Amino acid sequence: MGMHTRTEPIGLQVIDVAQLVSDALDVALTAAGGSLGMWRILVAASGKDQRHGGHLAFSEATDLGADPRSDDVHRMEVAGLVVRNPDSQHSHAPRAELTEAGRALFHRLLRVVVAFDARLRTGLRAEEMDALSRMLTRLRNNVASTEPT
Repeated sequence: MGMHTRTEPIGLQVIDVAQLVSDALDVALTAAGGSLGMWRILVAASGKDQRHGGHLAFSEATDLGADPRSDDVHRMEVAGLVVRNPDSQHSHAPRAELTEAGRALFHRLLRVVVAFDARLRTGLRAEEMDALSRMLTRLRNNVASTEPT
C-alpha cells in the first residue's frame, strides 16, 4: 500500500478538481459565445454524444423529461440555435434539432473544448491518462455500486 501525502478525503479532492475544471471550461466557452450548459445541449442535440442515444442524451442534458420548459433550451430556441419538435418514439419529451446557427456555434465551441482538453492533458503521458481514466471509472463504479453511509 502506497503512502498518502494528503489527509483530505478523496471525494473532496475529486469535487474540488471537478469544480475547478468545470468553472475553467465554462469561462473558456463563455469567451467563445457559449456556456457549459449550452455545450451539453448542443452536443446532445447534434447526436454527437457517444455515451447515449440522441434522445436520451438530450433529455438528460436538458432535464426535458421533468421540465419541458428548460430555461437553457428555451433561451437557445429563442436565440435560433435549436428547434424543438415532437419525438414520435418518445412522445413524453420533445426532440431538439440544431439550426444552422446552432451548428455554427457547436463547431466554434468544439474548437474551444478540444483546446481545453489539450490543456488538461499537458504534461501527462499516455500511460498516466490511461491510469487516470481507470481511476475515475473505478471511483464512478464505487459510488454507483454502494449504498450511502
